[in-house]
Amino acid sequence: MASLELPESRFADVGGPVHYVEWEGPSDRTFVLVHGLGGSHLSWMLVGPQLARYGRVIAVDLAGFGRTPRDGRSSKLSANQVLLARFLDEVVGGPVIVGGNSMGGAIAMLQAAYEPASVEGVVLTASVFPWARGGVPSPLVMTGFALYRAPGLGEWAVRQRFTRLSAERIVRFGFRLVAADPASIPEDVVRAHVDLMIERQEDPDLGPAFLEAARSLLDLGRRGDVARRVLEAVKCPVLVLHGYEDRLVPVAFARAEIEHHPNWRVRLLPGVGHVPMLEAPDRWLTAVEEWAEEIRSGTAEP
Repeated sequence: MASLELPESRFADVGGPVHYVEWEGPSDRTFVLVHGLGGSHLSWMLVGPQLARYGRVIAVDLAGFGRTPRDGRSSKLSANQVLLARFLDEVVGGPVIVGGNSMGGAIAMLQAAYEPASVEGVVLTASVFPWARGGVPSPLVMTGFALYRAPGLGEWAVRQRFTRLSAERIVRFGFRLVAADPASIPEDVVRAHVDLMIERQEDPDLGPAFLEAARSLLDLGRRGDVARRVLEAVKCPVLVLHGYEDRLVPVAFARAEIEHHPNWRVRLLPGVGHVPMLEAPDRWLTAVEEWAEEIRSGTAEP
């Protein structure tokens, strides 16, 4: 597998500091990768180096996540989509292929819907999708999101999680929740996440940013009509990568949405949970590389 050595941290001023890392690659294509709720640029550390054979690869931290401070900004989905749009326009240039994991998938879809000229294609990796029959998130996930939604109780629950637990316990519990098999996550990846969590626990905005983003994600989930309009507005090529063992976004949700979009390319991954790029990086890379070549050759369907 690719080296775990990360590129040097970079910062851009986009209404405040925005942290990102970049793997250099051919200049004719750019991939911009967007993490999920509670994630960071580290979500892409196993696939970034290899993907850079096909173009430069940028993994960005959203406001309130990773090494990007909130700095007075909102961490809602809508605000972070605007932040991404400005980042693409002012720092990256375009059009680009935007890849998003979980919440990052929602932001990628918003970007493609609202700023179509900036997006060449979208890779939805265990993306959030509207609820559908045939699937229910795990009871633990349902309980957690019920807590986050409740005023006062959500603040208490997040504060307990991020201030009472060690960075090690937070990270290892997180991987037990999102991965079908936590042992599939290399120990070096776990250690990198622990080190970053130790840094982040010094930031008083850690919990509030997480909760604000979680609540905005839940709000979108309750607005199926809005989500449907956004999805219908995405006209570029789309690749869906989803694990059969995803406890947060059941594969039934992805299948239901795929039925509405027969031109989307789809790879459903056996034995994989909510973070395919960390659980099965080789399979993730193979699917993305084949699809990106179709876009390059003009054979990918919008």
